[in-house]
Formats: sequence, C-alpha cells, structure tokens
Amino acid sequence: MGMGQAVIVAGIGCRKGTSAETIIAALEAASKEQGVAIDFIATAPIKADEPGLLEAATRLNMAFVVVAQPDFELASARTITQSAVSLEHSGSPSLSEAAALAALGPKSRLIAPRMVIGDMTVALATLGDNE
Repeated sequence: MGMGQAVIVAGIGCRKGTSAETIIAALEAASKEQGVAIDFIATAPIKADEPGLLEAATRLNMAFVVVAQPDFELASARTITQSAVSLEHSGSPSLSEAAALAALGPKSRLIAPRMVIGDMTVALATLGDNE
C-alpha cells in the first residue's frame, strides 16, 4: 500500500440472532490470532438486517458495510474455503470470505482462510500485496 497501514476488513457470517457480544468477542479473537487491527466489518446482503452486526459495529465505532449482491457474487469465486452450508444459504462457498473480499474490491486478498468462532465465521481481507 505504500503510505500508511493497510486497511483490514472483517467479513462476517453468523447465525440469525447472533448477539453483538458474540460478534465482538469473535472479532477480538480474529484480530488477536492474525495480529492485525480491524478497520471495519462487512457482510452479505442476506445478513443486512442482523441487529447484532449493526450493534457490534456501533459499539466498536466501526463502519458496517453490506456489500452489493453483484460484488458479493464476483468475490465468491475468489474464496479459499468451501462450505456446503454457506453455499446453500448465501450462494457463496464462504459468505465471510466473499463479503470481506467484496468490501475492498477486486484487488483485495484474504489474510487467511475464514476462522470458525462459535456460531460465526470471520474472514480478514486487505488490499494489495503486503505480507
């Protein structure tokens, strides 16, 4: 990225009704495991109405992005993880990975495969080739 630090987005997939506390704990665990600070969170259109996601973002003072369906579908081809459950429910082999990639656009890359934390998945993505 050159100047400054890389932007890190957390793509989130969760069961309906997941609490903000659970989401915050999962984000903290993912951040710690990968040694990065998360700048904002993203999810797929089918999760747009999850109150826990919006509440978690508000509490963490982060932007909450619901990616556009066409961007989500394009990013799905770049996921690492293949989950039959995710594919059935969201149309993507990894909702969290596709959401993270879509939020940062076509030059984004996953930092690591999605992490399963309780009833959620969290995938971290960034821009560029920084390792």
